[in-house]
Amino acid sequence: MRHLALLGSTGSIGTSTLDVVAAHPDRLAVAAMAAGRNRELFRAQCERFRPGCVSLARPEDAAWLESELSYRPVILHGMDGLMACALEAGADTVVAAVVGAAGLASVEAALRRGRRVCVANKESLVVGGALMRQALAEGGGELLPIDSEHCALHQLLAGRAPAEVREIRITASGGPFRDWDLRRIKAATVQEALNHPTWKMGPKITIDSATLMNKGLEVIEASVLFGLQADQIQVTVHPQSQVHAMAGFQDGTYHLQVCANDMKLPIQYTLLYPDRLPGPVPPYDWNTSRAWTFDPPDPERFPCLPLAYAALRAGGTAPAILNAANEEAVGAFLAGAVGFWQIQACVAEVQASIPVEPAHTLEQVMDTDRRARVAAMTWIRQHPV
Repeated sequence: MRHLALLGSTGSIGTSTLDVVAAHPDRLAVAAMAAGRNRELFRAQCERFRPGCVSLARPEDAAWLESELSYRPVILHGMDGLMACALEAGADTVVAAVVGAAGLASVEAALRRGRRVCVANKESLVVGGALMRQALAEGGGELLPIDSEHCALHQLLAGRAPAEVREIRITASGGPFRDWDLRRIKAATVQEALNHPTWKMGPKITIDSATLMNKGLEVIEASVLFGLQADQIQVTVHPQSQVHAMAGFQDGTYHLQVCANDMKLPIQYTLLYPDRLPGPVPPYDWNTSRAWTFDPPDPERFPCLPLAYAALRAGGTAPAILNAANEEAVGAFLAGAVGFWQIQACVAEVQASIPVEPAHTLEQVMDTDRRARVAAMTWIRQHPV
């Protein structure tokens, strides 16, 4: 039996994780659970799964939860509550699904405690990749990726010596604008950018998919997880989203990982690894006619992808600068403060304005994150719609 600490239970990854838990009550249980501000859904999740330690973002929501629950867990709030859930003594597995850099400290702490960390929070690996690798080595735990592409690569590369790998390819749906010309992309509205053709995700990740920044962050994440250089990691646009990754070997052959585009599959893989069991998603149907297409991404229409490659090659704190500027720019776009094309312009300007340093400590990385956010907010104020 694995006992989970689920960080970010009310988001799309969190709710899918609980679907997997419900499908395997003899193998999985929830020991701790944290969420943001969706207190009604969180209350219902608590009542169903009965974790002993729970946390919400705001103290007033934590107080409300205490008055509403029919049982008495430890109820916490804020970053301290998130950390307490991550380190809950009764949990051996942490599902890190908090969006953004906020999940960085809890992921590092869980790795240092030797937990299995199933990470959907790509920012923790993007912002503090070297620190996460160090925490993993010192804690002796496990780091398993939930992102469908990286989970696919974990399966494709298992047991392979790095010298055998020529390149890996992660697939991108191309987002809602993959067939749009540049003029139309530059004028895209928030509603158009949120209309993802394949996946149902939160707004920030959906906008990142529209800019292809999501794929750029995944390139950096793949480098951290699998120890590969930028030139060994390629992106292929695959709108059907059923080939999730490819591994190319030195003899010229490629292996592909294929499954339905349902996040419950990679979630179950990471929770039950190395076991493979039937779950809440039907097996892939090979008797249905279908066509797959594969195309290279267009850097002119999607400049966020080259910006991410540049940050990976620069190393050190460069990915933290990239991520922080992007988070602020995407937030401003969703709020109507900047246009869609200004997202990449803001990120590029902030990248150019902040010196890159070697990443030594979590405090240093978070200070870089703060400075990049200030620079991005200044740029946003100076470039209103």
